[in-house]
Order: sequence, then C-alpha cells, then structure tokens
Amino acid sequence: MIALAGGVVTEPVRQRMRRCYWLVAASALVEGACFAVLVPLLDTLIGDRFPQAWWWAATLGVLLVLAVGSHRAATARQRAVTSEIVASLQHRLAEHVVALPLGWFSPARAAALTRLTNEATRMLAATLNGVVAVNIRAAALAGAVWVVLLVVDPVTGAVAAIGLAILVVLYFAAARLLRGATAAGNSTTEQINAELVEFAQLQSVLRAYGQTAQADSEMTGALERVRAASAAYFRGAVTGSVVFQTGTALFLSAVLLTALYRAESGAVSAVVATIAIVLAALLVDSMAALGRTGSVIWAAERTLAEIGDIVATPVLPEPAAGSDTSAPADTSIVVEDITFGYDAERTIIDGVGFAVPQGTVCAIVGPSGSGKTTLARLVARFWDVDAGSITLGGKDIRAIDSTELMAAVSMVFQDVYLFDGTIRENVLIARPDATEAQLAAAAARARVDEIVDRLPEGWDTTVGEGGAALSGGERQRISLARALLKDAPVVLLDEATSALDAENEATIRAATTALTEGRTVLVIAHRLDTVRAADRIVFLEHGRVAETGTHDELLAAGGRYADFWTEQERAQHWKIGAGTTA
Repeated sequence: MIALAGGVVTEPVRQRMRRCYWLVAASALVEGACFAVLVPLLDTLIGDRFPQAWWWAATLGVLLVLAVGSHRAATARQRAVTSEIVASLQHRLAEHVVALPLGWFSPARAAALTRLTNEATRMLAATLNGVVAVNIRAAALAGAVWVVLLVVDPVTGAVAAIGLAILVVLYFAAARLLRGATAAGNSTTEQINAELVEFAQLQSVLRAYGQTAQADSEMTGALERVRAASAAYFRGAVTGSVVFQTGTALFLSAVLLTALYRAESGAVSAVVATIAIVLAALLVDSMAALGRTGSVIWAAERTLAEIGDIVATPVLPEPAAGSDTSAPADTSIVVEDITFGYDAERTIIDGVGFAVPQGTVCAIVGPSGSGKTTLARLVARFWDVDAGSITLGGKDIRAIDSTELMAAVSMVFQDVYLFDGTIRENVLIARPDATEAQLAAAAARARVDEIVDRLPEGWDTTVGEGGAALSGGERQRISLARALLKDAPVVLLDEATSALDAENEATIRAATTALTEGRTVLVIAHRLDTVRAADRIVFLEHGRVAETGTHDELLAAGGRYADFWTEQERAQHWKIGAGTTA
C-alpha cells in the first residue's frame, strides 16, 4: 500500500511520507518500552521491593509522557502528510491528464477519472490517515512486545515467534483469497452495470417488438452471475477471516500452554508466566488489527493501481527543447500516406494521403465505419499516426507544440459536450478575454441569441451536465458559437444535420457557412448535398482513399462516390407508401 502510494506522488512528498511513518513506528516502540518497564515494576511490587518499584514507576511515568507526546506528534504529522499526499496525487494526476492524447478520453475513462479524483482520493486519505498508520503502529508494537516476551522467557518467546510466522503466512493467504474474489466481483459488477443501463435504455424497443421475455431471461442470467460472484467474494472473505482468527486463537493457546507448563515445571515464576500471557494477548490484539483493516487496505490498493495505470499512460510527446519553434508557414494541410489503428490487431486508416490547400474546403465522405471521424481527429492530433505524417503549413504536427496546434484549430464534432455551467461560460471557454461585442457577434451568427432571448435567465441559464437542459440542435449551436468566437484559421467540422428538425438544420448550416468562410476546412460529410461546392472531396472506404476529386468529376467518373450519391438521392425522395400497390 505504502509502495503504491509512493509510486504516484512526487519524490519530496514520498520522502515526507516515509519520515512520517517512521515517526509512527517510533511512537509505537516507545509504547512498547512502557510494556517492557511494566515487567520489572510488577515483579518488584509482587515481591514487596517497594523502593525499587518506585524507581520503575517513575521510569514508566517518563515513558508514558514520551509515548503520549510522540503519539500526538505522529498523529499531527500523519494528518499533514496525508493532506500533502492527496494534494500531490491530484496535482500529478491533473498534470498528466492534460498531456494525454485527446483520443484517450472516452466516456468510461472520463467517468473513472471523475471517480478517482473525488470519492477515491477521499477514501485514500482516510485509509492513509487511519488504517495504514494503525497497521504500522500495530506491527511496530507487536515487534516490541515480542522482544519483551523473548527477554522475559526465551522459550515462550520462541513459541510466540513460530506462531507469529504462521499468522503472517495465514494473513497473506487470506489476503490473496479476498483480493482474487474482489477482482472477480468488481469485474462482474462493472459488466452488470453496463447491461442494466442498456436494458433500461432498450425498454421501448424491446416492448415494441415483444422481446421483453428474452431480455428478461438475459438479465436474469446476468444477475445470476453477480450472485455467483458475490457468493465467491463472501466465501473468500469468510474463509480468510475464519482461517486467520483460528490461527490467532491457536497462537494464544500455544503461548498460554507454554507459559503454564514453564511455571508448573518451575522454569519461571508464576509472575513471569502471567506477564508472558498478558504480552501474548497484546501480540494477538496487534495482529488482529492487521486482520480487521485488511479489506480496506486492499480496496485502497486497487484505487492506487487505477491511478497508477493512468499516470503510466504515455502522453503525446512535445517537441524537444531546442527544436525548431517557428510557426507553420500557412494553414495548408497535407496528409501523407498515414496508417493508424487503435490497437495492433486492427488498422482503421491504411495508407491515406491527400492535401488541403490554404483557404479551401475538403470534404471526407464515405460509408459508416470507413474511418472519417478517426481521420479528422488524427489531424487534430487526438493520437499520433503509426506511419506517415500530417503537416500543417509544411510542418509535421508532431513538431508543433500542442498548445499552438490547438490554438490554430477549431473543432466542431457530433458529440458536443457542454460543461455544467451557464451558456455564457460555455461559449467563452473558447476565448475567455472576448468582449461583449465579440460574444454577441458569435452568438448572432450561430443563432445562440435566439436561445438566450427565449430563456428567463438568458446568458446565465445553466445548461446542466453535458448540456442536458438543451436540445441537440441548441447544443450544436453553442458549439458553433464557440468555434466562431475562437476564430481559428483551421476548422475541423463533423457536419451532422440529418437528425435535426428543418429549423435547426437551416440555422446550423448558416452558422457553418459563416464559420468556414476564408478558412482551411476539413469537413466530414454525411449528406452529400452539403458538400457539392467543396474544393475537393475524398471518398473513404475501409480506411483507404477510394477516389478524390470535385463533385462533378466524381459523378462523371461513375465510381463509388457516384453510387453513394445515387443511393442518397433515392433515399431523399423516399415517401411512406412509395412503391406499394392497392
């Protein structure tokens, strides 16, 4: 646990953490010294040697003061260091996340990141502040008490040493059982959560087509898997706990029998035997503390491992210090024989190449799954290509500082995300220093002013998480207003108006036209009639360029684009009842 925590914080914090836990251990050793002094104190009291007893009592008093003082100092230091650990962890996580490829941020990872930076770090603070320190104290105190027991009666101490070794083995065996069951249970829980969400979302479809019985059967099977995983978890937990507790009981019994045998045989006095039994009980109490807190520590270790996985994720490399920092010569885009896959098993983009001269519009078209969105996001360097290169103004985008690259590009994709803030805040994120006049101009061109005028709170209306309080068309308008306000020279646009009503479609097309004027534009087209005027059209299929040219050239060629155009024209004129007979 301490090693995992040390692996995800900075070196200075790691050193302070180690010093803090050494202080906790030292405090426990002082406490153990108090038990050591109790042995001669009790011996002198029972033997009526009161002058000596007073000296031992005074020594015990001094040690108790030291123990209380060191414990308070260790507790205060431990709380301060825990705050530093959590702050360092959050800071390091944030620093790393902002340098990760944009393509890393899937919805599932974003949700996990939110959980880790909130609930998980608070849980980690409680674990480090309480459980870990308690365990360090318990281990140090157990060691000190065992040394005292060894001095009081070496034979009983040797029996206790064997018992402690067995308890340690049992502890790690129980930990292995519970960790395995916990990992399996967590995996099953994540799976059932996804299936429950899908089951709820598909209710309208399932009921419309009379498939609720089959879905119920599948859900019952999923719930049965959860029940089995939960049963396995509790079997592991109960088995580990019972084994450890049984070992503890046997340990105490062995020490007790050894002490009684030693006293009966005259090897030690009854006082020494009694003290040995009390010390053994203290050892058992210390070991029991480790057993009680094990599950909490294992849960925290899993959280730290998740954070460690994120921190270990490679970031997009920035240009090396001293490399050419000159700005791109212009805003032309050249995609040169690039290859890319999300993993080694499947290639998404395969040998694609084309050029977009400055100030021109290039449309990427093709069937679903052909790699259009991936290609556009590669131009924005969501990921680095596996082979080939993408240049902006003659400069490889990998040689351009990421901040500079993002400043040159405006992105408007289908999956519009709005922050849980006001409309004003969501638009101004593109240009925080914009004047009211600039904000109003961008809003007017994207028709966001119509939304603002309609809402009681106007610009100060809260849009909800992800923009849930607004319609899809309204979210797209705000996204376009952002891009217009940013006024970047390169625009990456995912044209998606097919799912909108006629009014929103006309509004967004007008705003899109305003956004692309005089800029270098790469547009993903889903409806071919929107890109007839594009300077260049690239037809993508199976991750490869099937053909390129203008709209008229591609129609005349009679290739895949012409077929695609014909299919869309036919679909556009389709009507309910068309082709039926009376």
